[in-house]
Amino acid sequence: MIVIAGKNNIAVHGLELALRKYDRNQIAVVCNKNETGVDGWQRSLRKFALDNQVQEITLEEAYARTSICFLSLEFDSLVVPERFKTENIFNIHFSLLPKYKGMFTSVWPIYNADKKSGVTLHYLDKGIDTGDVISQVEFSIESNWVSRDVYFAYIKYSCSLLEDNFESVVSGLCKGKPQECIGSTYYSNKSIDFSNLLLPKKATAWEYRNYIRAFSFREYQFVSVEGSKVVWAEILPAKSTAKCGELFNATKNYVDLASIDYDLRLYFDCLDEFLAACKVNDLVAVKRLRFNISGINDAIVNGWTPLIVASFFGSFEVVRYLLSEGADPQRPNIKGTTPLMYAKDAFFSGRCFKTFGLLMSAGADLVQVDYSGKQLYDYLTSAQICDLQKSLG
Repeated sequence: MIVIAGKNNIAVHGLELALRKYDRNQIAVVCNKNETGVDGWQRSLRKFALDNQVQEITLEEAYARTSICFLSLEFDSLVVPERFKTENIFNIHFSLLPKYKGMFTSVWPIYNADKKSGVTLHYLDKGIDTGDVISQVEFSIESNWVSRDVYFAYIKYSCSLLEDNFESVVSGLCKGKPQECIGSTYYSNKSIDFSNLLLPKKATAWEYRNYIRAFSFREYQFVSVEGSKVVWAEILPAKSTAKCGELFNATKNYVDLASIDYDLRLYFDCLDEFLAACKVNDLVAVKRLRFNISGINDAIVNGWTPLIVASFFGSFEVVRYLLSEGADPQRPNIKGTTPLMYAKDAFFSGRCFKTFGLLMSAGADLVQVDYSGKQLYDYLTSAQICDLQKSLG
């Protein structure tokens, strides 16, 4: 039996891969303790398993029943490898091991101003993320990313890493390499007190900026300053003359902060206002509020990003600007609906005939499927498909 243990999009993707190759009766899932069975900003493993008639078992049952492989994908329980009847026990860890073993791996690369991070497929052993490494994927961390962007990169590259190695994992033919001791780091679940995220009393502008970015993650937390959520920090050209940690020049959308060396501007959360500007193609307001959101791919509770909003309403100038700022043309909402799928609504309603082609030129995928398994063309008639193809030349 193949057992998929964990949560979120990466665990669902692991189950999808298993279902492509194996009968559902040979597959089981072990869900995390906080699993709700409802899709949220990430997909629910329990819901997907139920929808596909895959059995859910406990970890205790998994020890006895795993015969092919056990895959830990954001799993929240301690696994005892020697209790399994197979040695094919694997984990995907969100870091470039041996760096950042343990917890909060979306925080540390930003906090420490790393220029890259990655994901690691490794064997599970008795230690904490210490097993032999099978394969890794590295990615660059952009200067305008926050911790939320790092997490979504982890999901994206973990899915491709899992796809590339799934056959060797389930067959038991993969080979691991021991981790180096040099560069190895570890952080426990007590390394950060998320209930008390206060700005350091003394820090440089660079340190303050990275601190804000490291904790800018809408679904979990923001740093608060005088009751307002701070989503971004910009280092200003002026050297600080005020006392380090002093706030000044407060407005509705930001407040300035003195540091050890340079002043910073701390931007407050204005996502709703930003999305309203995207809706009406108000490029001036979008540019003015650019740093008042948690990354260019920020999203409200239903997963609508600025690019999705602008694409649906046919806000061509805003779509072009968002793409130039790094907006992801593949990032869907919580139902898997892509910006391109929304742009076709703008096309056929007459709101905008150019946005669809702009997204295509930016790399949007016509055959990307939503979470009901449908591609964009599945929602169109033959005549509509012909009209779209003509518009693309």
